[in-house]
Amino acid sequence: MGTIRDRGIIKWQAALMLPEHKALNKKKDKDDYFLNKKPVLDEYQVEEFENNIHYAMEYHLPISFRLHNEGNPIELHGYCVYIDPVTKELSIQNKDSSYEKIKFNEIISVIVED
Repeated sequence: MGTIRDRGIIKWQAALMLPEHKALNKKKDKDDYFLNKKPVLDEYQVEEFENNIHYAMEYHLPISFRLHNEGNPIELHGYCVYIDPVTKELSIQNKDSSYEKIKFNEIISVIVED
């Protein structure tokens, strides 16, 4: 009888890799490389964000938010006018009197402008 010849890891590799597949893999790796990961916030930072937001709402002070939006940080300036505790969203009134809603878990930093 003959012996079984094991091909090792080769048996698990794809039989055919098209150039389109290789280009797509390279593009995906490149895009992921440039995206920023959301920083991990501890409970003290989250509590400080909440205190700053409440302080700014109480005294109607302008506030600056730095948000993590799909890997790209963005800045938002305005006045916090409403906090929805159910959906955990903030309503922000911009300088041009338009409103935006942001989710609390997107916030990276909060600065109250005096």
